[in-house]
Amino acid sequence: MSWFEIAMPLLVGLIYLFVPGLLISAAARLRGFEAFGLAPALSVAAIMLGATVTPMLGIRWALWVPFASAVVLAAVILLVVLVGRWAGLGSAPARSHQGRWLPPQRSVVASAWWSKDQIAYWGSFLVGALLLWRNVTNAIGQPEWISQTWDNSFHLNAVRFMEDTGSASPLTLGAMTTVEGESTFYPGAWHAIVLLITMGSGADIPVATNTMAVVVSAIIWPLSTVFMVRQIFKLNTAGIMVVGAFAAAFTAYPILLLDFGVLYPNLLGIALMPAGIGLVAQLFRMVAVRRISTLQSVVLGVWVALAIAIAHPNAIMSLLVMIIPLLLGRVILNFVTSFKHRAYWGAAGATALSVALIFIVMNILWGVVRPPQAAGEVWGPVLTQGQALGEPFTFAAMGFKPQWFLAIVFVIGLYTFTRRANVYSLWVLGAWAVVVYFYVAARSLAWEDGRYEVVGLWYHDSFRLAALLPVMSIPMLALAVHWVAEKLVASRWWQRTQWESARRMLVVGAVALFAVVGFGQTSTALQNQVEANYYEYAPDPESDLLNTDEFDMLEALDEYVPEGETVVVQPFTGAALAYAIADRPVTAYHTIYSADNDVKYVQDHLNQALTDPQVCRALDNLNADYYLDFGRAEVSGHDHSSWYAGFEGLAESGVLTEVHREGDAVLYKITACSAP
Repeated sequence: MSWFEIAMPLLVGLIYLFVPGLLISAAARLRGFEAFGLAPALSVAAIMLGATVTPMLGIRWALWVPFASAVVLAAVILLVVLVGRWAGLGSAPARSHQGRWLPPQRSVVASAWWSKDQIAYWGSFLVGALLLWRNVTNAIGQPEWISQTWDNSFHLNAVRFMEDTGSASPLTLGAMTTVEGESTFYPGAWHAIVLLITMGSGADIPVATNTMAVVVSAIIWPLSTVFMVRQIFKLNTAGIMVVGAFAAAFTAYPILLLDFGVLYPNLLGIALMPAGIGLVAQLFRMVAVRRISTLQSVVLGVWVALAIAIAHPNAIMSLLVMIIPLLLGRVILNFVTSFKHRAYWGAAGATALSVALIFIVMNILWGVVRPPQAAGEVWGPVLTQGQALGEPFTFAAMGFKPQWFLAIVFVIGLYTFTRRANVYSLWVLGAWAVVVYFYVAARSLAWEDGRYEVVGLWYHDSFRLAALLPVMSIPMLALAVHWVAEKLVASRWWQRTQWESARRMLVVGAVALFAVVGFGQTSTALQNQVEANYYEYAPDPESDLLNTDEFDMLEALDEYVPEGETVVVQPFTGAALAYAIADRPVTAYHTIYSADNDVKYVQDHLNQALTDPQVCRALDNLNADYYLDFGRAEVSGHDHSSWYAGFEGLAESGVLTEVHREGDAVLYKITACSAP
């Protein structure tokens, strides 16, 4: 299948990830790049509002629901903004005025759907989108291939579960892997949107999933990063032009999360994070240019935060720890201003109180969101502290080869900060340092030194933290290019030319963009990652989750198993994907699940069905007449055969009759319980 054939799923995905959010941002009186930059997060918020409320109203998940919830949200936000402005709570828009990138403007720049100053930002986004489209599609291989990883059974089956139950609520998704009648929260934004793509385009679940991966990685991520840099700094044209190209140059994100896990919810959450950070910076006025008013920042920020949280809770917690330097900087700045002018004490106190409340909430959430220690005990320290510290500075996270070009540009960015930074921008370096601290802790901190307390929130997993490193590295890299371009344009050589300053800057920007694209995309580390990920996805006779025979079996399964019949499976072998791919219920939908009494009895005693009538009663309760045998090879090379004693020697037990075979993958009918 060609990537050109995903045009319809791609269009549906873009509609659902932009149209609801644009409606909401427009209602808040945002226009242009600001409206588009926040649209994906606001769309996710609208989608999940509808997903959560509709089951409570007895309404099945449908294509119209996100638009209905977006209309409701937009109406509420429009009312709040109008009332707020009438009450004098909003910052009045004002015409932009010139200034360096450091000093903040007190007034909000007038917003427009299109203006000349947006051209460079849209161009930067487009470059990043094209590069990431190339990299991500090459890394995935084919639209119908799947990630051959541990968690993918859950993610693909979750989409089918939402479709069958008619509920896309994160409050009910956990029921897929629990005993009937029980449920737990699971961040299901990713799965709800994939289901919308499936329903709206007719694409099967693997194709819809890969389409979503491309949209998030190649559209939302570069747009979000360009939006963030636009909110934080006032860069020259060269600095703006390279932001998207830098977003496409990392091994740490997004392809890392498509390879490991697979961590689809984290992929979505991190893609939305830069937009959230940019909005927080605007809210606390720690920016070079005021583009979004305080009122707009508050009413939209609530929903952006909820979207990031419901994409994945540790994404919003990551955002909170990253903005600690920003919050502290704002408090310090307010009190310094108050002491200097002997005024504004009320504003300083209110800001300090709000920041204190944020820290209190953060502390509470740290304990609530953090999973039990046992959930991530497999991820222990693997490096010394010095070794771990070297990785983010050389852009060699998770043991990849160093990306020396990025490292050199980053050093220039650090130098620029020492020369140009002030309290309004220094928090950017602080936010990057916070992420480095947690990453180094995940790679090196021993259990007895508080590993669980420090990085338990991320399951002690350095992959999840490595993926955060690019978020605040990108502003530093862009700032380096800004500074170099500024020096070059002002140099004596350029002064001899008759070109005006803007033209000189455009030429320097084009050269800088060519360099970033050339060196960034040809780095050995990135090329190796794309190639390795390709072979991880490509199905072959030795594939980790589903080999070629097993794929063929699942494609043919609906010809042999009647609709509604449950298939007995050993989920670690990949057989659980009969649910997502063949649309047939299975006894276990993921490797981590709670089995009810009937399922457990079948797993323990199926090979005794000829002599144990309780096995047949359990099978009857489950409506299970088929067993899918994918052999003993398990995902990630594990061996859980002892958990499934009833599946040992089944082929020779007389309990089964072979129905269909694809190589070593065999579908059996359970005939031991058939009436004579």
